Parts: sequence; C-alpha cells; structure tokens
Amino acid sequence: MTVDFMASVGTDTITREAVDQLLGEYQTTYENSSPDYFKLFAADATFFVQSSPNRIDSREEFQRVFALTPGTTRRSQLLSPEIRIMGDAALVSLHSRVALGDEQQYLRETLVVTRDSRGALRIAHLHISPQEMPAVPDTPERALEEIAIIEERTATTASTVGTPK
Repeated sequence: MTVDFMASVGTDTITREAVDQLLGEYQTTYENSSPDYFKLFAADATFFVQSSPNRIDSREEFQRVFALTPGTTRRSQLLSPEIRIMGDAALVSLHSRVALGDEQQYLRETLVVTRDSRGALRIAHLHISPQEMPAVPDTPERALEEIAIIEERTATTASTVGTPK
C-alpha cells in the first residue's frame, strides 16, 4: 500500500517546543488511559507495535488492537528523546520505561510527526519495539568476581594467542 502524504498546511514550521508539547500529551494521555491518546495520531497513521504481528494502517484499527482500559493508570518515562526537524515533519526517537502495576517494560520508540489539514501536530507513524535491559550483578562483590573472571580469561587468551606486534 502506498500513501501519499500531503505537504503541511499553513506556514507554521514544526518546532522542537511544539513536538515536546505533543510528547507531553502523548505521555499523559497514555498514562491516564485517556481516549484523547488516539486523537494524537493522524487518521491514516501507520503503526508497528508489540500487540500486533502486522503493520496497522489506521488510527481506527490501532484503537481496536490497542484498547486502553479506562481507569487503568500507567507510569511511564520518556528517556532521552531526540527530535530531528526535517522540513514539514519531525522524527522523534526515544527510549521509554512503562510500568503497569509491578510489571515494567523497556521500549524503543520512533515517531514521525506531521501537521494535519488544520495545522495541528499529529503522529503519522509510531514504531515500538522491546528493549532488552542488560543484566546487573546482584551485589558489588559479585560484580568484582565477574570482572576478575573476565580479566583471567583475557590474560589466558592473550598468553595463548600472543599479542600483536
């Protein structure tokens, strides 16, 4: 399926401040399971999300697949968002941490932000993928033990192979 995106309406350029504001709304409406969350997306937005094995090709379809349960509160953090203004659009990439009860997920997200026909910022594309977190040693003593083992293996390998000249 090919979608032709229209050039933005009006002369307002997309600014980092406006995208930051959109990200704030994105986070707040998501955390509060608000139906306004879906209004942040363009009607013809595309989605790659964990809850669907296939690309989702509209906001309406996304709303069916990703039902927010009213009254459910989530906690989330948008970590290190990078906003790149690219003419009539902005590309946002970030890491996020989402908690629902005691369960936490670490995610990577990419959003493409454009203007709708009225000039309002909308998310035209959302891609979310899981982010594996590195294992952290239980105790400082264990961390030192693991470092010592790595140093020993490195020294053994170097003595067997030799060092470059």
